[in-house]
Amino acid sequence: MQKSISFQHHTFWVTLLCVCLAPLALSAQSIRPQRDSGSVNRGRPGFADSILQKIEHVQQTLTRINNVTEEGFNTDEIEQDLPDIQANVQIIQENLSLYSSVLNIKNLLMFQVLMGDMQQRLSDWRSSLFRYNKELVTMQLEMRNFGRDDVFQQLRKDTLLQQLYTDQLNDIKKNWRLARKSARANMAHITTLQANVSKNYFALVELQDNVRDRIRQTGMQSFGKEYNYLWQVADSNKTNVQLMELASKSYRGQRKMLGYYFREHQSNWFWLLLIAGVYFFWVFNAYRRIKRAGQLELLEEARFNYVNAVPVLAALVVALNMAPFFDLRPPSSYVEMMQFFLMLALTALFWRNWPRRLFYYWVAIVVFYLLFSFTNAVITPKLSTRLWLLALNMASVVFGWLLLPNVRPPMRKFTRMVVYIYIGLNLLAALCNVLGRISMAKIMGTAAIYSLVQVIALSVFTQMITEAFHVQMLSSRVAEGEKQLFNYQRIQAKLNQLLSFGVVTCWLIIFTTNLNIYNYFLRIVEHVLTAPHKIGSTRFTFWGIILLIAILYLANTLQKYIGYFFGETEEGFGAEISRKGSRLLMIRLCVLTVGFLLAIVATGLPLDKITIVLGALGVGIGLGLQNIVNNLISGIILIFERPLQLGDYVEIGENKGRVRDIGIRASRLITAQGAEIVVPNGDLLSGQLTNWTLTNNHIRVEMEFTISPTEKQEIARQVITQTLTGHQYVMNKMPVEILFISITDEACQLRVQCWINNIAAEHTVRSALLFDIYQALKGADVEVK
Repeated sequence: MQKSISFQHHTFWVTLLCVCLAPLALSAQSIRPQRDSGSVNRGRPGFADSILQKIEHVQQTLTRINNVTEEGFNTDEIEQDLPDIQANVQIIQENLSLYSSVLNIKNLLMFQVLMGDMQQRLSDWRSSLFRYNKELVTMQLEMRNFGRDDVFQQLRKDTLLQQLYTDQLNDIKKNWRLARKSARANMAHITTLQANVSKNYFALVELQDNVRDRIRQTGMQSFGKEYNYLWQVADSNKTNVQLMELASKSYRGQRKMLGYYFREHQSNWFWLLLIAGVYFFWVFNAYRRIKRAGQLELLEEARFNYVNAVPVLAALVVALNMAPFFDLRPPSSYVEMMQFFLMLALTALFWRNWPRRLFYYWVAIVVFYLLFSFTNAVITPKLSTRLWLLALNMASVVFGWLLLPNVRPPMRKFTRMVVYIYIGLNLLAALCNVLGRISMAKIMGTAAIYSLVQVIALSVFTQMITEAFHVQMLSSRVAEGEKQLFNYQRIQAKLNQLLSFGVVTCWLIIFTTNLNIYNYFLRIVEHVLTAPHKIGSTRFTFWGIILLIAILYLANTLQKYIGYFFGETEEGFGAEISRKGSRLLMIRLCVLTVGFLLAIVATGLPLDKITIVLGALGVGIGLGLQNIVNNLISGIILIFERPLQLGDYVEIGENKGRVRDIGIRASRLITAQGAEIVVPNGDLLSGQLTNWTLTNNHIRVEMEFTISPTEKQEIARQVITQTLTGHQYVMNKMPVEILFISITDEACQLRVQCWINNIAAEHTVRSALLFDIYQALKGADVEVK
């Protein structure tokens, strides 16, 4: 009984202990899975690989960011040129606010051109800086997202993984700090540049509006009464000294801005030097080839006016005449400076080439140019200055009338027209001066003298180009062994027609620039030519149509006259013609093909529209253009098959002559009588063609003689053989054949056959041989009947 009580007592305490320890056991079981979760993840398949891949990706990204940020962004140009633009903006602001009383229309137009150029550069810089800023923001976002990645969140909680990848994590922390530091530095630098660029950009926008308003006001005031009438002008001007001081300060600032323009357009100088160098070596090499051939008398007979063996001055004049085409919106100061350099080169050129009387006329033009330039520098003219300007205008009118009879070709009609414009503008300038329109008087007087200088320079430019072509043709013909002269006047007339358009265009650019209406005129032309038009679903512009016509015309003209570069001329049957027809035909075909493709691209038509046009051409070919296409394809076949070349002596049906020209559609033959026969290329391939000179220029000549007495026939054979053997046109490699045609006791008839080396001179050589044989037989006492 006592044991049972004791057992029950122990059982009670054991049960109570189990009840107390049960919550602890449950809590231990709930905690154990949490502690072992890292081990569970570590044991998950591919977990280690994903960590390695993520670490490798982060390291590569941070390395890329560090490389980009350490290398920096391409802001050297901005940092170097932005201070110049800031200085120019400040100069323009000072001129408009402090020196507005001494500014004229040319100053304002120069400001407008330079501000447009600077605004374009600032706009490009803004775009570049915005792109750099966007790249930096993307880099910072990538670095910020690294800390939010699930894998790195797990690495932060698991010490065992941290110990396992300690080196990699330390490298990541180091690269991340470097990347964050350099990215922040670059962002601060880019942001600062963005602020400065935007500040100057918007300042230029405001200044452009201001200058545009001032130009409009100045233009309206120029047509109004600026000063008193000439008979009402006061004798003194107290503020003239102050205005001159302001003008001097303004000029110094404008000179700095012009220096900026020249620095930013250095490529123009490169192109000018390139043009001068190409022209120089073109003429220089042509002269050298003629000199090496010992044919300098050809150059003396040609009597060139401007080109010579070392054409330095001619090359400078050609390049300076092309200067206006490199910038369609140049400042007036740039145009004036280019024209001054051009005048210096022309003066040195005319000193050596022009007659004294004409050279003195040119010196007078230079003097007028300088006088007008100095007179225009006066800000507020006094009575004496206005009287001087009036006298200068009237003297220019008299000079223009004296110059008219002395105008020389080329472009004589156009030059005379410009002289009349010169006289008219000076008369208008004098009238404006009397009526108090001083600005208009200065503009017209300056434009008049500049237009006269430019038309003379362009006339000389035209003659220099034609003379260079003449030298090129002479050198090409000498290289082919041809020495006879040819009629260059016909070729020169065609070349002048091509050059006249460019000459007139260049003169109009200079003329309208000096009248300060070029930009206005250009805007009107651009609006008319580039305005889109629509016919059905097809859009087009007048500019595209003009380009289409111009390119096709130039391509056709170039392929027609490109043979002149290789010494081709329009000579007759007896002239030597070089054998290069296939090469010329290939070049012509390439020129036409490239011209057609460029014309199609210039129109801006989409490919589906071009396909429709080609389909329409296919229908046209099927309906009635088979012969034309056949001739075109035959011309292409002639290029590669080469059954004939230029200068070949051929027979086509009843036509016989030398090949004068091989064209795309047809070829030309020239007969011994001087007639030119046009033969379609299709007939050359489909008909029977006999080419006497396909491999050589040899031809056999036959001559018949009747001699008596018969006994002397052996002497006659020896005499004939000796006579023909030493003749310059008879080929000694081919033996002379003497055959009997008939023989009697009283006489015998002989047929003499020999080969000559020039088929083109067949009739001339035959005549010479007959006479020489007759004289030789007569000297041997052989009677010829």
